[in-house]
Amino acid sequence: MSERISLWIGRIMLPELREEKGQGAVEYALGVLVVASVIAVAMGGFTDKIKDFMDAAGTKLIDYIPA
Repeated sequence: MSERISLWIGRIMLPELREEKGQGAVEYALGVLVVASVIAVAMGGFTDKIKDFMDAAGTKLIDYIPA
């Protein structure tokens, strides 16, 4: 099913790709682009939570270091 979707996306976005030559590489690149974009957007939404978690973990670790 993902192959059909990537073919459909490739044909709509770049009509000259209707030929079979090199189509697999373009589909792969589009898939990677979509996944990378989703990850970037998701990480952007969680940056404050990740920072707060790391700050809390660092504070607790400092408590375990003998003075």
